[in-house]
Amino acid sequence: MAARANVDTVSEFLARAVDVCHAVRGIHSLGYTDRCDTDFARLLEGLTHSVKRVHVEGEEGEYEKSLIRFACVQIGNDLVVHVNRVLNAFSDSIDVAGFCKLWPLDDVTALNARLRQVLHQCQDTFPSSHELCLPLLADLQLTSRDLESEETETESPIEHTETTAQDDAGKSPGQIPVIPRPPRLAPVGLINDFILESLSYKSMHDRESQVTEAHAKTLDWIFDNSPINQSLRRNFRDSFVSWLSTTELGPIYWITGKPGSGKSTLVRYLSQHPVALYHLRRWGGKKKVNTAGFFFWTSGSQQQRSQTGLLRYLLHQLLSSDPELIEKAFPDLWSRLRQMTTKERVNSALEWTVQDLQAAFHSLLDAALPSVNVCLFIDGLDEFDGDHVQIINFFKDLTSRYDGKSLKLCLSSRPWDVFEKAFEASVPNTKLQDLSYDDMYCYAADTLKTNDHIRRIMKQNPDSTHLLITTVVEQANGVFLWVRLAVERMLVTFQKNCEFEVLETTLKELPTELDDLFEKLLFKDQTSSEIMQTATLFQLMRAREIVAGFIKDESSNSLTVWELAFALFKEDDVVALDREVVEATDKEIQRRCGTAVQYIQARFSRLLNVHVAKPMGNMRVPKFQNKNANVASLITTSKVIYIHRTVRDWLMDGGAGKRLETLQSTEFDPHIRHLRSYVLRLKHPLEEIEHHRRLDEWYPDIALAMTHARYIIRDPQGLQRKFLDEMDKTLSWLWLKKPSDPYDHWAKSTFGAYEIRMKAPPIHRPFLCLATKFSLTDYVCQEVEDLSREEPAVEEEEEDGSTPLLSYATEFLCSRNKTIFPMSSPQLVRWLLNNPSRINPGPNHEYKHFITHQSITPWLSVLRYLRDAKRRGWIEYYDINPEGTARWAEIVREFLQFSDVRAVVLKDMWDPEITALGVIEMLEETYGSAEVQRIRVLMEKKMAQ
Repeated sequence: MAARANVDTVSEFLARAVDVCHAVRGIHSLGYTDRCDTDFARLLEGLTHSVKRVHVEGEEGEYEKSLIRFACVQIGNDLVVHVNRVLNAFSDSIDVAGFCKLWPLDDVTALNARLRQVLHQCQDTFPSSHELCLPLLADLQLTSRDLESEETETESPIEHTETTAQDDAGKSPGQIPVIPRPPRLAPVGLINDFILESLSYKSMHDRESQVTEAHAKTLDWIFDNSPINQSLRRNFRDSFVSWLSTTELGPIYWITGKPGSGKSTLVRYLSQHPVALYHLRRWGGKKKVNTAGFFFWTSGSQQQRSQTGLLRYLLHQLLSSDPELIEKAFPDLWSRLRQMTTKERVNSALEWTVQDLQAAFHSLLDAALPSVNVCLFIDGLDEFDGDHVQIINFFKDLTSRYDGKSLKLCLSSRPWDVFEKAFEASVPNTKLQDLSYDDMYCYAADTLKTNDHIRRIMKQNPDSTHLLITTVVEQANGVFLWVRLAVERMLVTFQKNCEFEVLETTLKELPTELDDLFEKLLFKDQTSSEIMQTATLFQLMRAREIVAGFIKDESSNSLTVWELAFALFKEDDVVALDREVVEATDKEIQRRCGTAVQYIQARFSRLLNVHVAKPMGNMRVPKFQNKNANVASLITTSKVIYIHRTVRDWLMDGGAGKRLETLQSTEFDPHIRHLRSYVLRLKHPLEEIEHHRRLDEWYPDIALAMTHARYIIRDPQGLQRKFLDEMDKTLSWLWLKKPSDPYDHWAKSTFGAYEIRMKAPPIHRPFLCLATKFSLTDYVCQEVEDLSREEPAVEEEEEDGSTPLLSYATEFLCSRNKTIFPMSSPQLVRWLLNNPSRINPGPNHEYKHFITHQSITPWLSVLRYLRDAKRRGWIEYYDINPEGTARWAEIVREFLQFSDVRAVVLKDMWDPEITALGVIEMLEETYGSAEVQRIRVLMEKKMAQ
């Protein structure tokens, strides 16, 4: 009943909000009167009542449901502000022109999009709300089309005032300004290399390299012209070879199959096999044929599951084959880059958008296809993190645009309805589970024979062996992954009891469904202590995915064995604090990594794999004393990955991961273990110890470690602070200090370029300042408290204009600005404001701006950030993100208790002079935010005192 009431309350609010949206849209479009009610007093009454119900009747419960209630309250409160504005401005009839200025089109468009977003979330979270939401969504969709049409008619270019080379960093290619001076053109090869390097990303080879290779000769029947008795196999071979070598079957071939049936393995095999390339050359005739591939991966980085990553990798492959086409693919960008100086080019780091990449891809094909044929192999469309209809249409549009004679696409996906509807009846296709019987039989037999004892038994009992392997394949029901896991389980149990009957018994006990098999392997066949160890491993992997995703370090998404080796065991807490920095011996490396690999195999029942990565490009690998240690060299950089997507899906979506977490010790925190792992790796260097100043070699791991530190929740022993201090101490020991600089410290080098730092005021306690930027609230509070207590004994610091902690704590007030740092924390800011001291002066303390050297205070800095955020578009209308307007508004309200509300923000090159109240009034007028209105009311009350 409570759940039903929850749905009804939310649905009622959304209906009232949609009514308001219709009314506003009706006035904007004049003749738009369908279902339009412009009685704003009545609308306000219904809206206020429904918002109050959502707020009062909301229960504590699931996170997703609480987010929807939060969204409804935020939108509702903002709409109340907007409607009250209308009622105050128009007592009688509404002047259309005045109304459209008061409630502008951008605002209405944002409202429409936000309501649709919440309605979709409701459908996902409250299944019973689906029918209630559909008519509202349909109404909003119609309104959205009208809004888009009107926006197109009134669209005007946005002026950008920041045009320095430094401000170009992170802009899309189309935004880079033309340099207004006689150009000195850079070499063509250099520009080509620059663009290729910009297209590349760290994880672009990962998925393809981690796909399981076909076992022995299991897939060779596709191209070896051997006799085939099975008709389905014969039909596939004939159709696929014909598709490769001619245009008769059309431009698309679709490979589908059950989860775990081996689709990725097949696509990798087809894309790399020389006979496939031979047939493609027959299709090309006199034209050259280029191939490229992409393997979508839902478990990988954002690039590995997005259209941006797809296009970047395809462009990188095709343009690497034909560099002369780079100018054709990116004509404007290529011309602009050639005219830039080296410094300007380096500062113009490109941020690729889907629109930029699609335009470049079409330009490339336009230029290439008259003389080159192209075949693309795209695996895992179901793993695309977006609208599957959209990605289907993208590929279909490619083939229709280029008539299918010069472009081929081999696509694979699970047999979901959206893909069957798109491909099953319209393009040649094959269901992989229908083809794999013989391959699975061969794999099972060969793998069992790797055990000498089993091989002898199989030779002595051919009939029993045939029956056993046939049973394995039949129970697999076309799922190759099931065969692999079943055979591995049979081998493990056979080692304990070397009887043929053990193989048969083990097989009979295995469930035929993959999810049930995973359940048996991880839960039913392990003791409670073993399950806890499994939980440790899972939580460590999941914690790394979260942190790597947050700082967008895609190369660190999967743990290396070396990282894991120092995170597994509780007893290493003492080692992390006591050990000196000593180069790791080959024996120590092999022992640590060997233990970790055994742990992985035993506690995850072969559902994880250790992938030995091949060094690529300039990848640095550890150097060891002799060839016998090469194994250790490879294993330290090897990645721990799931053997298949279905394993991770089961853990993440099937609830198994949550169950593992509930079975874990209440004192365990995976992020503490990761922080400790970095300290131990610093103290176990893989190469000869060197004291140096190359911070870039340490910084990726520093960023990961400090972000892990921020995610720590359970820390009964206070290990976060101990490990952070030990990390700082160890890095300081490894850092080659400058005797001439009394403030020299490794962390100082994280604060801007050297040219800026050398002219800026000194940075006192740079590690504490860095921890503040990372929002390590507990650590910063404890450090400041202890340092403040020690003040009398500390030598007085002169007033040298150094940046106070409060300013570091609010540097990312409204936007992360594409950095690794988190948004400013209200908890940390609140503590700093309430605990002022000499090392933590208050919000009105004057200091010198780090770059401009102008006098400023933390409070004025906050006001500048708010003004900049409006100008840069970092503040959203109807913001429903708890980490958005609600968060920074809370910080501003905390500042108001201690700050000079009559302060004035001086003019700069972008904005005129404005009062503190003026900044808030400007934001309230622009966004109509209830959160900002609260700030304005508080300011006015304080000013009246």
